[in-house]
Amino acid sequence: MDYEERELILELFPGTSPDLLPLGEILYYRDGEGRVHILEKGPPELHLTLEPLGVPSSPQVCEACRRHLSGSALAFFRHPVGGRWEHVRYLILCQDTPSCAEHARPERLREILLRGILT
Repeated sequence: MDYEERELILELFPGTSPDLLPLGEILYYRDGEGRVHILEKGPPELHLTLEPLGVPSSPQVCEACRRHLSGSALAFFRHPVGGRWEHVRYLILCQDTPSCAEHARPERLREILLRGILT
């Protein structure tokens, strides 16, 4: 029987924090309602959903792919930190999520994901 490294760590040390686990498969996509999803396949499966807010008026840097783009190529997004709306984090990400996913490093996407769900 084959086990992934993540599964072995969680079997031996079940309380291991997700930020200490090896990088899993990262999915970065946009749904039909315009929300952006960052998902790390498990175990444990980690998921962050970002709501769209609007378009910046000047050039900015995308927080996922780190490219400097015009304001019309980017959008503001938000999500509750730790699942509670008392603390909201705002991000600027590319409008073209597939292109952004090609340029974004999986480690950077995981960093955004973990900052959103563990903080």
